[in-house]
Amino acid sequence: MKRYSCFLLILTFFTSSALQAQQIFRLSQYMQHNYLFNPAAAGAGEHPAAGITYKKMWTGIEDGPQTLLVYGDKYFASQKTGVGLVIYNDVTGPTSRSGAELNVSYSIPFANKKRLMFGLAGQFAQERIDKSAVEKYIPGDPILAGPGSVFTADAAAGVYFTSPTINIGFSTKQLIQSKIDLIKTETALEARLYRHYYLMGSYNWQTDEDNVLVPNFLVKFAENAPADVEAGCRIEHKKLLWLGFNFHMNQDFSAFAGFKLDKKLSIGYAYDQYKTPLSIFDSGGGSHELTFIYSFQKK
Repeated sequence: MKRYSCFLLILTFFTSSALQAQQIFRLSQYMQHNYLFNPAAAGAGEHPAAGITYKKMWTGIEDGPQTLLVYGDKYFASQKTGVGLVIYNDVTGPTSRSGAELNVSYSIPFANKKRLMFGLAGQFAQERIDKSAVEKYIPGDPILAGPGSVFTADAAAGVYFTSPTINIGFSTKQLIQSKIDLIKTETALEARLYRHYYLMGSYNWQTDEDNVLVPNFLVKFAENAPADVEAGCRIEHKKLLWLGFNFHMNQDFSAFAGFKLDKKLSIGYAYDQYKTPLSIFDSGGGSHELTFIYSFQKK
């Protein structure tokens, strides 16, 4: 794929509702990061934790998407409140987004470690276009008349149920649908942050004393875009090792594995092989995702 073709695809992202699902980063190991997609899940874990994730997509293509996230959350049992913070930088070719999101949840506890959680989040981000890179390949493009950098603010809300066996939640991100005024033109083209809806769930099946099987799913909806469905399963051994496989409908499949050191530091890796828009017969159709999560707990 020629580089200018990638730029055309990327620029279409800002003006076409057909690619709205691309606006929010995607992670293969999504079940380890529930509050990144649902603010109600902030503080759902047993212990405070902080992590970092790096994902590089389309590895054989220059300027392919790259995402870096730093995050952490904690549950304050006496206030029945969870807090989560996410800082991210998402780059694709000449476009990038950097921002932060603060998640706050409130829990209604039940017996047997069950909780019904409600959450809200506020987001602040900077959207950027490297106009010099665009001009080199697409002289005269309308985006060159724009500011090249704008700030947006938005919000999210969700509900989440957690228990030792079942975890399920629903959330909406980019509720306000803030405008992205990067293009100055007299046409009807308009870019904005579109609402995204997430439905996620998992089930912890204790198959024996040492192993837990965790089937899971994530369904995403966006206006004027088809439903985006991911589902998979992982097996956990003594909460120290895990191995899993996910299928992303009509797009890719992924395999992932990880382990925990000293019962505190989790290290996970995922590999994706894309079918669209890149064929598995083309070079560059894979992605790599590396995650480190530190749990603040006693041994």
